[in-house]
Amino acid sequence: MKKVVVLGGSGFLGSHVADELTACGYDVTVFDRVCSPYLQAGQRMVQGDLLDRKALEKSLEGVRYVFHFAGVSDIGESTRKPTETMEVNVMGTCAVLEACLRARVSRLVFASSMYVYCDRGSFYRVSKQACEKLIEEYGNEFSLSYTILRIGTPYGPRANHFNAIQRMLTQALFEKRIILSGSPDDVRDYIHVSDTAREAVAILSSEYANRHVIVTGHQRVPLSTVTTLIRDILSGEVDVEFKKRDSCHHYKTTPYAFKPSCAVKRVPEHYQDLGQGLLELLYEFGSEGRPSSPT
Repeated sequence: MKKVVVLGGSGFLGSHVADELTACGYDVTVFDRVCSPYLQAGQRMVQGDLLDRKALEKSLEGVRYVFHFAGVSDIGESTRKPTETMEVNVMGTCAVLEACLRARVSRLVFASSMYVYCDRGSFYRVSKQACEKLIEEYGNEFSLSYTILRIGTPYGPRANHFNAIQRMLTQALFEKRIILSGSPDDVRDYIHVSDTAREAVAILSSEYANRHVIVTGHQRVPLSTVTTLIRDILSGEVDVEFKKRDSCHHYKTTPYAFKPSCAVKRVPEHYQDLGQGLLELLYEFGSEGRPSSPT
């Protein structure tokens, strides 16, 4: 059985990727600073920090694939904590690369972002651009095989409190209103997290070695469509208000303002419909109560 480590596997994307790997028959270890509440039978949990090189190297012994989903992923947090963001995201990735070399892993899969294409996204975007270049250079200099995933706008169960869909649904269900920064025609490529996880595991095939892969949804959806879907599901009992954008860190309709390395694009052949995904989450909120914000 092929051994895989998912760094940041206690989080939103990482936990779903860990589950998909287990479903596909891989031997999965989750490495994260916090114990995963989603750990499945047969998965191992290692609590550790990316910057703890000894713990990281020990966890990668005998491992074939490494999925790197750890780090600061909130643009707002990166703006408030630029130094910490660079230490965790960039220096943490340096530690991962060195550990992968020592462990002779077959492939490193790195979760990047569509924000690498633009000049928005604050220090989060800067860190992802830097990490991509580091990974590419380790590939060139040391023949470390990699795949870089440029992920669109995922949503679904286990999402962080700063996830856009999560915020909208929480406001709609518990406050009967949605207040958004920006305009109704702001557009995103929404993709359900389960679809993202399937695509992330599918790229382990040899054709995606040393490639950059865009993983997004099938449709570019304006905010007005999302809020209309939510209002319809809740029988219109939701007020929607758009306010002037309170920061310059998010793109409006497209991230493409910067030219990083070329990427192929993958979208799921079978995928979760956005309306069905929203309904699923609202039922989950209703049965479990208001989602708690992580500390």
